[in-house]
Order: sequence, then C-alpha cells, then structure tokens
Amino acid sequence: METLIGALAGKVWRQLDENGAAGFKQLKSVIFEDDPMAMEAEKLGMAIGWLLKEGKLNAIESGTGKGYRVTFELKK
Repeated sequence: METLIGALAGKVWRQLDENGAAGFKQLKSVIFEDDPMAMEAEKLGMAIGWLLKEGKLNAIESGTGKGYRVTFELKK
C-alpha cells in the first residue's frame, strides 16, 4: 500500500507542477482517467496527505458552506 500511495503522490506532484493549482475533484479525474481503481478518493487523499506532511503542498481554503473549496498547489 505504501508503494501505491507513494506512486500516487508522485502523480499528484507532477500534475500540479505541470498544470498549476487544482482542486481534489480535478486531481481525481485527471489522475485516475486512464487507470481507474477501487477507493480512488481515499487513496488520493492519502497521497495528498503524504505531500502535505512532507511540506511539498499548500492547501488553500476558500468559501463557506456549500461553496467551501480546498485547492492544492506546490510550495514555492
């Protein structure tokens, strides 16, 4: 499992590096577009958590209630 989450973290990092900031849904649709797997959201959440723990990402929160959104970007 650790290898899989590490590989997904690499995909997240590359996606953000090449295309800039993105939300969770956007990352999920792009990363799993060609390679769907069970429990995609949970595994993507673990990969994002990995990158946040390593200090590689910023999580930008905006809005409230139904308009609440978290966008991720690479730290500069």
